[in-house]
Amino acid sequence: MRFSLFKKEWGLFMGLMALVVMGGFFAVSSGAWHIEITQVMRVLFLKLGLFSGSVDTVQLAIVWEGRLPRVLVAFFVGFSLASAGAIMQGIFKNPMACPGIIGISSGAALGAVVAIYLGLAAASLFVLPCCAIIFALLTLIMVFTIASFRGQTSVSTLLLAGIALNLIFGALTAFIITLSTHEFDVGRVIITWLMGDLNNRSWEHVAIVFPTTFVAFLGTLFFVKDLNILMLDEETAANLGVNIKLARNALLFFAALQTGGAIAVSGAIGFVGLIAPHIIRSLIGPDNRKLIPLAGLLGAVLVIYADLLVRLIIKVDLKIGILTSLLGGPFFLYLLIKHRKRFEYL
Repeated sequence: MRFSLFKKEWGLFMGLMALVVMGGFFAVSSGAWHIEITQVMRVLFLKLGLFSGSVDTVQLAIVWEGRLPRVLVAFFVGFSLASAGAIMQGIFKNPMACPGIIGISSGAALGAVVAIYLGLAAASLFVLPCCAIIFALLTLIMVFTIASFRGQTSVSTLLLAGIALNLIFGALTAFIITLSTHEFDVGRVIITWLMGDLNNRSWEHVAIVFPTTFVAFLGTLFFVKDLNILMLDEETAANLGVNIKLARNALLFFAALQTGGAIAVSGAIGFVGLIAPHIIRSLIGPDNRKLIPLAGLLGAVLVIYADLLVRLIIKVDLKIGILTSLLGGPFFLYLLIKHRKRFEYL
């Protein structure tokens, strides 16, 4: 039984990796200028120092400077959002939890919008991501300050504080958009960014999102056993020697870091953190040691293929965030209906 389960998880991992690789190669080779896979491989081998032959300079620029960074950003964004969602669902013991549940996503979005409106984002490519990540972490601190009393943190109060901050940050973001309407270019940039977009991504964007994804993922793995125990109940976790406050705060910090880093380079892409963990959990169970990395891979697959869909198939300027919301909204309603028996009614 255990061997068959391990075989299933290994097969799922290999399948997701195959989808990532196939989607990546298809994204890099396809577009207005089609490039053969063999030419793509020549470019990659050339940049890796494994090939010394000649490569067409136009194809080199398209693959290495244009399409490959976009695919890598899509991978890290999807991985970050999905693994952050898995963390949230584990902490709150709720399959409908996602990075936006305690205001982290809206806080990061507000930080980015402020940077764009004040013109700070034009000074350096790294200003907007820094603002998004800082606001995401500040939101986490605010939520915990509100929800904590005499050294104890109430999960219910945490959720309610997140809902309140979501409303406040949403209103502030709308207010800034209103102020920016007299400046067409600024307003257009803000609205486009809020829709979620992967156009014109570069290696600088990869350099922004990779460290947040990598550091947060490693940190999460350090506390993943504690998360499994916390999912039972806090009394059991305390009896087993888990530092509940440290584990929960650290895991939420890593979720905030991943969410802020992802939103910083892609804008608001919703529901990936909801869908991916739920699907993986239904396939392999709730063990976060396997759930979080596999959910991250599925999140990467979702974002890569959603980006392919809006870039190559849909012939209108549909943003990736709109597409994920169109897909995620019905999925969220499905979860509500499926789990409504668990809710308490007055």
